Amino acid sequence: MHWNHVVALISLLLMSPLTVEAAEKTCRGTEVKELEDGCTIINEASLIFRDSKDEALIKRKTETISIIENGVEVIETNIENFDYLKNVKKISNKVGPAIAFRRNLKLKRFNFGGLKYLKGDPVRISEQKFSRIINFQVDVVFEDDHFSSVGSSSSQSFRDLMFLEHISRSTNERTEKCSKQFIEVRTNEISEDDYKQKAIIAMVAFAILCIVSLIIICNWFKHRRSVEKNDVNDKKNKGNTNKKHEKDKKTEAGTTPLKKSKTLTVFD
Repeated sequence: MHWNHVVALISLLLMSPLTVEAAEKTCRGTEVKELEDGCTIINEASLIFRDSKDEALIKRKTETISIIENGVEVIETNIENFDYLKNVKKISNKVGPAIAFRRNLKLKRFNFGGLKYLKGDPVRISEQKFSRIINFQVDVVFEDDHFSSVGSSSSQSFRDLMFLEHISRSTNERTEKCSKQFIEVRTNEISEDDYKQKAIIAMVAFAILCIVSLIIICNWFKHRRSVEKNDVNDKKNKGNTNKKHEKDKKTEAGTTPLKKSKTLTVFD
């Protein structure tokens, strides 16, 4: 009986990896509402959260996910607390940031409590000043996102951010806290220097346009005066020609009777 228990235990240990492997389901990344049910690994494309109206659907689609290999994007949602990926253990991306929050109007908190690995895409930046190329990855990006304005003022938001920072630093074996490799905050607001530069360009373009318009108007007036002058000269010439024709007609009319009378005198 004891031997039978040993055999059963060995069989169970041998079969357990096969059972775990059979439970895995790899799915291609897409918008979460279009994701298949039961996915455990997401690859080939990013997992995108865009429409957050049906929370029950989103939770059902994401509750089994443990690994995301092409990044996560949370775009233009009204979510205040993002906690759909709290069971995910690994998030990476070879073509961009591991996690990107873009233009979310109300985002204040997020929960990645089960995360153990966080790594984004290596980025190549050329520094012309020192003539060198720097390679590093950006793990988390906030682009015109509400969280970037509350992350430092709210203790809870700051704690959520620091958890991701800890995972990023541990994954990449960095000692520096809150490094540029961890987070990047992007904004589309125009800086003062950019505004001045664009204003100067606009003023120069406007000045050139005014000069060109002035030249065109001057040439048009010059051409118009030339045409009017030619019209006046043509009218004068035409008037003189008409007067000459009238004079010639009168002369011709006056000489014709004389010729007739002369002819009659000869016959008499």
